[in-house]
Amino acid sequence: MNKVRLLIVDDNPVIRQGLRSLIEAEERLQVCGEASTGAEAIQWMKRSSADVILMDIRMPVIDGIDATTEILRGHPEARILILTVTEDARTLARTLHAGARGYLVYSRFDPDELLKAVYTVASGEEIPPSPAVAMALGELPRDDPNTRPLPEVTVVEHLTERETQILDLIADGRSNAEIAEALVLEEKTVKNHITRLYSKLGISSRYDAIRLRLAHLR
Repeated sequence: MNKVRLLIVDDNPVIRQGLRSLIEAEERLQVCGEASTGAEAIQWMKRSSADVILMDIRMPVIDGIDATTEILRGHPEARILILTVTEDARTLARTLHAGARGYLVYSRFDPDELLKAVYTVASGEEIPPSPAVAMALGELPRDDPNTRPLPEVTVVEHLTERETQILDLIADGRSNAEIAEALVLEEKTVKNHITRLYSKLGISSRYDAIRLRLAHLR
C-alpha cells in the first residue's frame, strides 16, 4: 500500500513537531519534508513532491497564500490543506481561490478531524467551507485579482433539476456524503454528477461553484 506523502509548512517548529508526531503515528501517512516559510516550501517542491501539503498562512518571506499559488502553478496535482489560526472569512476565501482544497482553524479541530481532512484531500476531494467563508466567496467582486475568472452567471440557468439541486447543496457547504444523504444517492453517483456539473459550468472547484451560485442569486 502506497503511503500518502505530506509536506508540513509552518514557521513554528513546535507546531511542525506536533503535526509530525500525529502523522507518523498513522500507518498510511508519511512526513516527507518540512519547511518554515512559503519560499522554502516552493523550493522544496521543485526538488521533490508531496501528495498533501499542510500549509500555514502567516509566515515570513512568502506567506501561505502566495506559496499555494506558486506551488500549484508548477504542481497542479498537489493537494494543499490550510492550517491556520485566523478565522477571517475573506482571508480564508483567498486561500481557497488560490487553489487550496480546504482549511482547518486551530482550536476548531481535533486530531481525528485533521486526519480525516488529510485523507479527504488526498483522495482528491475538497473540504466544504464554513457558511461565513462561503458568504465571503460570494461577496468577492468578479474582477478581484485574487480570484479565478468565472463564466457568466447565466450558465446556471441551463442546468438540469438534479444539477441545480447539487449546486445548491454545494453552495450550502454540504460535503459529498451529506449531498448523497440529502438526495438519497450513492456518494459515487454524487461525485460523477459534480464532475459533469463542473464541466458544464466551466469551473474546476467547489469554491468556484459556490461563488458562481451566489452571484446568480444576487
